[in-house]
Amino acid sequence: MTPLAFAVWTVDALMNLAAPGEPRISPDGRDCAYVLRGEVLTQPLQGGRAKSVGKGSRPRWSPDSKRLAFLRDGKIAVVGAAPASLPGPVSAFEWMPDGAGFAAIVNDPRPAADPEVANRDYRPARLWIAPAAGAPRAVSAAGRHVVSFAVSPEGRRAVYAAQPTPRARDSFHVDLYSVDVASGVEIALVTQQGRDAEPSFSPDGKWIAFHSQAGSLNYFEARHVGIFPVTGGSPRYLTANSALDVFRGGNAFGWRPDSRSIAFTAGRGVTDVLARFDIESGRETILAESVSGAASFANDGETAVFLKSSPERPVEVFALVGGQERRLTDSAAAIATLPKPKSEVVRWKSSDGVGVEGVLWLPPDWQPGRRVPVLTELHGGPTGVAAHAFPMPRTYPTQMFLDAGAAVFAPNFRGSANYSARFRMRNAQSQGVGDFADVMTGIDALAERGIADPDRLGVMGWSYGGYLGASVITQTHRFKAASVGAPATDWITYYGQSEGPREVLWTYFGGKPWEVPENYRKHSPRARLHQIRTPTLLQVGGLDINHNAEIFQALTDSGVEVEYVVYPREGHGIREPAHVRDLLERNFRWFAQKLALPAKPQL
Repeated sequence: MTPLAFAVWTVDALMNLAAPGEPRISPDGRDCAYVLRGEVLTQPLQGGRAKSVGKGSRPRWSPDSKRLAFLRDGKIAVVGAAPASLPGPVSAFEWMPDGAGFAAIVNDPRPAADPEVANRDYRPARLWIAPAAGAPRAVSAAGRHVVSFAVSPEGRRAVYAAQPTPRARDSFHVDLYSVDVASGVEIALVTQQGRDAEPSFSPDGKWIAFHSQAGSLNYFEARHVGIFPVTGGSPRYLTANSALDVFRGGNAFGWRPDSRSIAFTAGRGVTDVLARFDIESGRETILAESVSGAASFANDGETAVFLKSSPERPVEVFALVGGQERRLTDSAAAIATLPKPKSEVVRWKSSDGVGVEGVLWLPPDWQPGRRVPVLTELHGGPTGVAAHAFPMPRTYPTQMFLDAGAAVFAPNFRGSANYSARFRMRNAQSQGVGDFADVMTGIDALAERGIADPDRLGVMGWSYGGYLGASVITQTHRFKAASVGAPATDWITYYGQSEGPREVLWTYFGGKPWEVPENYRKHSPRARLHQIRTPTLLQVGGLDINHNAEIFQALTDSGVEVEYVVYPREGHGIREPAHVRDLLERNFRWFAQKLALPAKPQL
């Protein structure tokens, strides 16, 4: 990969950062496919150059490892062959076990209703079988929206996960069904409360593993990897006694050939790991550290490919062969001339004694005893997590801040994933209170260590991080500048506007707004917006729920410096390259000016 022609981090350098994704190993363990900059590439595990096979995503090898298929423009493209024929856009697919055709989730091709009427005109996705010869056919029941599936090793049955409608608010109501692919006769397998999805058959066809909310509608509660006999029965949760957290992972599986153990990714603090669990004893073994996303296993159950992160270099594709890791890609070659970030994992006690952890990024030339401006970056969720992994920013230009002489502090406040259900539950009915204390005590700890300059602090965050950032600056004037992205300022209003699961806010506040209105009001910063004195940059997508307009008006009325930006055509995440560039540039300029950063990298 050609090195970028930069000596310091710039917006161009950040925009040119690219990392591979979606690694998939061939069943024979010889080759890997992955996606880089929207292109599907293949590469031998034993060495050799990567080869492009076309634009697309979701690469999948045939069972005999001789053919490769991937998604392109909603169709299943097969290298060297005609695309598979299906009646609508495909969102997910797998080869049939005999290699003769595909199973796929196919979206309803009808155009969206115009006008749209709430609770009507749903267009659910269904599970289809597309044989090599003959017409494709739907095998899942009409009226259910399929979100994931697996086909049994002999190809006669499929298990699929489905929710009542395609609406995101139904995503906590996902059940598992088994269907005979020839007759269409189906039975319900798991119909408990919560989401039960991402099924996977064991190689001997006797077990089904899946990711589960374990019968709970509580958003913060533990998620588990469940397992049950294919003949039916109550699930058993392999992770019930594990310290590993599968709130974010545990949804893609690699079985050993004897069907006695299963591997998946799980969270542990500021890193994720690849772990194997024995299905009888529950004994767990860590196979790899600092994993990013799901791993893909060959038929031997030992050889695998996965993404691996580190604080010093971008995500790379790694192979696990004979228990040894081998790097396949070299994304870091493109940034060889750029400054390497310094970082450490920091830990402190919050005001109520709860232990909190986070990641501190330091200027490349920082030396102990030198105080620097500190920008606190608040992650979303609140069940996101700040990982100890190379920053790949698309909103807040971490490396540019570091080059300019500031530190970036990313706290994993209560509610974060990777720290257990108990730690997440500490955020319930504590939004803007307990997490506020976690953030502020973390900054205090950095000041006590002689790192943070208490007179040059900034805070920034998007989504829940935007909510928490807005809440923070209504409660303290310690920050010289803030950047608030896509926040909620009033939770009752948000309850009516959001398309997300209602159960999330029920967990936050202990019920519906009409049942516990005081809880929703207590944790909403709307009534305190007039108390803000911090110069604030406001950013939001034009198609997103927009509460920034309220903050803008409140600060305008109060005579507080404010800059309010709306990005047309954008939703909750900003995607258009010109808008991403503006986010990076605008946030850098804002904080560089307000915190008088000592160095001024080029934009």
